[in-house]
Amino acid sequence: MNIDDLDKILTSIYECSIEKKHAWEVFNNFLELFMMEELQTTDYLCSLIELNKIERLKFRGDLAELGYELTPNELNQYILLLIIALGEYLEGKGKENELPRSSD
Repeated sequence: MNIDDLDKILTSIYECSIEKKHAWEVFNNFLELFMMEELQTTDYLCSLIELNKIERLKFRGDLAELGYELTPNELNQYILLLIIALGEYLEGKGKENELPRSSD
């Protein structure tokens, strides 16, 4: 993935997409978090990907209480960046390796 390809993905899906350089930074931060292979962090990030509409609304409220207000559109883009980073991480690991997850 490169910055231009990432920007093309976001701008082709979202009318008001996250700024190109910021999206690239966020993508790389998510990728670094996956590369740390810390089970608790990986589980948390994967749980964000799986949020439904109601859970996303609650998550946005929780973020707002911490001072980070996001529109639904922005949250969806951050989750898409998270999914893309996860895909890049797994691609780099190879098919024989699975994502580290704790067994709940």
